[in-house]
Amino acid sequence: MNAQVSQLFDLSERVAIVTGATKGLGRSMAEGLAGAGASIAVVSRDQDACSKVADEITARTGQVALGVACHMGEWDALPVLVDTVRARFGRIDILVNNAGINPAPTSVIDMSQEYLDKLFAVNVKGPVRLAGLVAPVMAARGQGSVINVSTVGAYAGGANFGAYTSAKAALINFTKVMAKEWASMGIRVNAISPGPFNSTMMQGAAKHDAEFSTRAGAATMQHRVAECDEIIGAAVYLASDASSFVTGEDHVVAGGMLRA
Repeated sequence: MNAQVSQLFDLSERVAIVTGATKGLGRSMAEGLAGAGASIAVVSRDQDACSKVADEITARTGQVALGVACHMGEWDALPVLVDTVRARFGRIDILVNNAGINPAPTSVIDMSQEYLDKLFAVNVKGPVRLAGLVAPVMAARGQGSVINVSTVGAYAGGANFGAYTSAKAALINFTKVMAKEWASMGIRVNAISPGPFNSTMMQGAAKHDAEFSTRAGAATMQHRVAECDEIIGAAVYLASDASSFVTGEDHVVAGGMLRA
């Protein structure tokens, strides 16, 4: 690769927090960012899983990785996460808000307050809170990249998945708000909206509907479900200087899936 082009995507000496990083898209993005040179904070709810994945990323990429257990739905736990990462690495340059939950399909009629609160706590409140805590750390260095992971379903809604797709739609809106508020601090904020990927979440949905994956793949122009590593290019691009003039955008990675 041309040296100048390679430098655009180089994440050496940068530190990235990736939530929901022990499996699926989060795991792929964490390893992809490490492969581009970043040190990684692997975040999920299970400390053993975080430590295991962090060790595996270090073994495969040679980059330092730290496993940190944190529940994105627990508001007061997030400052501790930020403090832990800063204490270990001294800086935070990249935040990938990937953690999310999508429990059993539930119609609007059957939706309980507890169900709605749980999804919005993890899928909206947690990412917004974490980004708000990380932004001042990034601002102190005059640069940073926040990537909020939404879903292509945010544009069209989803029958029986309304709480999830609505929460992710809110996250896209917050992405644009953050981008406007933080541009003067050198912080870029963008979203990635994946389509059908062979992730743990999609496999979970398929347990409730055996044809779910087949229909989702057929709805793309490429007529397939993507593998998780196919998200890496978008993540590295948005995290790196290659996207230095890109902020407030949502990058749909969905094989040409229609959004309406």
